[in-house]
Amino acid sequence: MSIRIAALVLAVALGGTACSSEEDQAAKARIFSPEDPPKSLQAAAEALDSGELEGDPVLLDRVLAISAQEAAARVGPHVQEVQVDFRWKAKDREVRLAEERMVALGKGSDFHVRTSNDQKQGMEWVKVDGISYARARYAKFRERRRDRGSSEHVVASAYASLVTFRDWVHGAMKLTPAGSTTVDGRKAVKYTVALGEPHAPAGSGHLPEIAYPKGGPDEDTKLRLTALEQGKPTAVSGTLVVDEATALPLQADLKAALLVPGEQGESRLELSMKLDVKGIGKAPQIAIPEHIEDAPRPPGVVATLEAYGIERAGAEGAKAEKSGEKAAPDEE
Repeated sequence: MSIRIAALVLAVALGGTACSSEEDQAAKARIFSPEDPPKSLQAAAEALDSGELEGDPVLLDRVLAISAQEAAARVGPHVQEVQVDFRWKAKDREVRLAEERMVALGKGSDFHVRTSNDQKQGMEWVKVDGISYARARYAKFRERRRDRGSSEHVVASAYASLVTFRDWVHGAMKLTPAGSTTVDGRKAVKYTVALGEPHAPAGSGHLPEIAYPKGGPDEDTKLRLTALEQGKPTAVSGTLVVDEATALPLQADLKAALLVPGEQGESRLELSMKLDVKGIGKAPQIAIPEHIEDAPRPPGVVATLEAYGIERAGAEGAKAEKSGEKAAPDEE
């Protein structure tokens, strides 16, 4: 009887060892398996039919939302230039803003982004060999070795002009084929764009509630948010040209108008956008700009403020007491 029990215990132990060995092997296989390629490369591997944008709003949304990284993976280095013009009309008030954007995508992850508007605002961001350099429009470049993903956000938002236009008109874009053409030596498909039916982009879900400052957003921000949420497109026109092989947008000349409800009455938003892609396959010259070195900040809040010449309240009195002198009273 004892022999049978011992044999049974041995069999169970061997079985457990085998299971453990199989689990260990599976875990090792997962750990040492090749990493998945970046999402941009996976997206670039997807075939997009450039000739079928007419009746497929989901495909059109997908094409308009091609990111900078995916675009570089599809056609190689290139430069995207965009001019955007906004004009708000509300009763007797009119606000206008013209903006220019330039995104140069170089080798690897190198890029150069520049934005500016007619209100003398803007910024510039350069990334070379993994190091970022940024500045406001009239400031000096500063090295940013700890950008914590900011560079990816900058190039993504600057490159997303077409999907931003699509969001403003709530997807109300109806495309009609207008023949073939050539852009920068590449075969392309041309479409005319007209007012279509508004729709939400595929996969768009409920976003978290935005945390506004106390008292809510300012009037201009409130109007802009209302346009994105409740604006009614009344006119859309223009042309869109996409690369025949990859469906990457190469040229666009678009205009739109929206009616926006508001507490002070209805307002009208008119916007236009021109986009042009140049130098396809030719790496742009992206060099490290003259810059201020990225010096580490002193540890702690107090040390940081003192480094900028801002001392704590009562610091002069404390120094005087320590030296045996009495601090002079403040003069009115």
